Amino acid sequence: MLPTNQKGVALLFIMLIMSVILAVGAGISVILIQETKMMGEIGHSVVSFYAADSGVEEQLYDLYKAAPESHLPQHSGSMSITTGGVITYSVTAKCSVNTAMEDCYNGFVVDETCSAFNYCIKSIGTYERTKRAIEIEY
Repeated sequence: MLPTNQKGVALLFIMLIMSVILAVGAGISVILIQETKMMGEIGHSVVSFYAADSGVEEQLYDLYKAAPESHLPQHSGSMSITTGGVITYSVTAKCSVNTAMEDCYNGFVVDETCSAFNYCIKSIGTYERTKRAIEIEY
């Protein structure tokens, strides 16, 4: 038989152990939920990157096909995918300081920070809450 001042120690010890187990379980659950969300965002990141790539390719195609005296627009666009999301991209193209003014397309600005031979093109792709950008020097 236990002395009267030792009653309930086993119950207290079990409650302490159960609290530690519960805390560890809750911590692992939080980590797993965050990792699951992050894995979903990685998929969105890939879609955003390819949207930005599409914008760059469209701008490069127009640069290849157009005459310098023509007005060449900056591109932006959107696409829908089967899951119901909307993908957008926005392109900014600037003439380099190395480009002769007669070779710079109408609508493009000369950017002092662009050190490319001809043009600096930046495209930002967006899907859900994820944005990815590609910047090229041409």
